[in-house]
Amino acid sequence: MPSFKKVFLFLIVLFLYKSSSYGQAPLTMLQIQKQYGGIWIDKKTSRCLQITFENDSYAMITDWTAKYQSRASGDVYKAFIKNARLVMPEDKEHHASYSEITVEKNKLVYRTKPNDILKSSTWDKQIFTRKK
Repeated sequence: MPSFKKVFLFLIVLFLYKSSSYGQAPLTMLQIQKQYGGIWIDKKTSRCLQITFENDSYAMITDWTAKYQSRASGDVYKAFIKNARLVMPEDKEHHASYSEITVEKNKLVYRTKPNDILKSSTWDKQIFTRKK
């Protein structure tokens, strides 16, 4: 009977340990929101991105070129959060390439895999800085 109590106690401790580890998920999401959220600009092209978070699984990206259009007339994309990156899957119907967004050394790196006829193995890359 004493061994049953030990197993039961072990299971309770294990359950409490597992349930407390789930408390870390919102903190991670807050870090992702802080890392990516806001307005980013590529000064060379005047392309701007505004990243906002609708929920814990995706972000909304408003994309416009400040030189030619306003934010209100920009394109809007949904990016899914995967492994602390923002991922936009390929959409053949709308001719959208697969893209990934990461933050490296306080710069936002927007990589796009071209879906042209040649299917090249290179990625297009654009660098943004946070708008102050």
